[in-house]
Amino acid sequence: SALMLQVCNPSFESSSHSVLPTPHPHIETSDGGQKLYVRLFQRKLSWIKTSKLKYAEIGDDLSPYIKELTGAGFLESESDLQDLAEVLDLLSAPELKTLAQTFHLANPNASKQQLLEDFRKLAKQRSIFGSKESGVGSVILKRAKDLAGKSVRLCRGPRDIFSRVLLLFTLTDPMEEEEAGSGGQRALSTLLLVNLGRTAFPTYTVKIKHLIFQDRDDFLRYATAMHTSSDISVAMANRDWEEAHRLYRAAKDAWWKLEAHPSLSRHHAALPEYLRCFTFGWVYTRILSRGVEILQRLHMYKEAVEQLQDLLVQDVYCTNSRGRWWDRLALNLHQHLKETEKAIGCIRKGLLDPSVRTGHRLALSQRAQRMRESPACKKLKHLLQDLPVISVEDVPHVTIKGKLCPQTGMGKSVFITEDPGPEDGGKDPEPSVVVCSVEQLALAHYKQKGFDQGMIFSICRASKKLNPGKQFGNEEVGQEQVILKRLVVGVT
Repeated sequence: SALMLQVCNPSFESSSHSVLPTPHPHIETSDGGQKLYVRLFQRKLSWIKTSKLKYAEIGDDLSPYIKELTGAGFLESESDLQDLAEVLDLLSAPELKTLAQTFHLANPNASKQQLLEDFRKLAKQRSIFGSKESGVGSVILKRAKDLAGKSVRLCRGPRDIFSRVLLLFTLTDPMEEEEAGSGGQRALSTLLLVNLGRTAFPTYTVKIKHLIFQDRDDFLRYATAMHTSSDISVAMANRDWEEAHRLYRAAKDAWWKLEAHPSLSRHHAALPEYLRCFTFGWVYTRILSRGVEILQRLHMYKEAVEQLQDLLVQDVYCTNSRGRWWDRLALNLHQHLKETEKAIGCIRKGLLDPSVRTGHRLALSQRAQRMRESPACKKLKHLLQDLPVISVEDVPHVTIKGKLCPQTGMGKSVFITEDPGPEDGGKDPEPSVVVCSVEQLALAHYKQKGFDQGMIFSICRASKKLNPGKQFGNEEVGQEQVILKRLVVGVT
């Protein structure tokens, strides 16, 4: 609610670097109306039946607040709902079945998805009178709205303003899929904790040396690109590659139009690299990089190669991804397009690219080495001879032996070790048996060597060799020599 009051205040315009629209009159809303708006803001932007809205902390009857927000231009009512697909999506399965029976569909007991498809086909039929207003689609729309009852949806204009404020507030945080679908619940929670005094950020002095966004339109382009990137991520997570490809093509067309403005590209190139990731050019480049995966999923390898070549032409955006682009381009040329000579040239250029990091440089070198040893590349071996070979030095290995405790079923491995007992030689000098995890086993090993504190930073591979079992108490215990290849840091 505090954020809503601050954004609705005209004085907020002068302190936001013209990111928000032109000043608007101050809008008075009640506490209950503000609370309801925040609740709806946190939900997915879609039509919601008012009968489904239950917020006891706001009030038993929400209709006055709904009327207040609708009159202030924050909410749309069912009179604004004119899209048949949105109305049908609003209906529950029983309501959709009732509507199907009303229009005598062939199978009213079909799945909801099938009924939605049948209604879309039926809506395309024209009335015998030829009038658009009296068509079948308009009749379905009216009947469906009667079944759905009263419904509301947030108006896009005000919601976009609040979303931009939150985007500015959390500019350095990645926009997660669920955060983009809702109103950014994590960002709102952070704001609430700050206002309540439960979260305090360190005091600092702002020294602005570079303006990331030249004006409001520049920030709007960035916000649009971020939401497009989020939509593509959702489509890819759902494995809807056709929808992801459609969004990718739309984003590519939008980037082509924006790329034609030389002033924008010059401004982005002048920014330090750590600030370029907050430009729309960086976001669109990242979208095009994801488009490579989308094209590959659709087996459009030629288009994927062309996209990778376009990405590698520029050196302003996403320079940390150039190594991955070179490696993927070499793979597509070699494996999918069978253009081995071009793949070798690609590897050569990638190894000479100063922006390619060590890991990807090693991957390119290993790919060249595999091609050099492959019989299929025998004719082109002379092109691979002068490519540099990058080798990696082996790390020290430490072998730690332990006894593995037998267990039934799946679960984490547990080991048996001996606790030497109190160091001062107390009442119980006999060692006791301790069941511990593999991490504790490694730490105990280094503790015996004088490192009384330690942390395991990374876990590599563990190999084991089972020896004949030995009796331990009433249980048969299999002794294992467990080779732990781990990085352990001890502090004496």
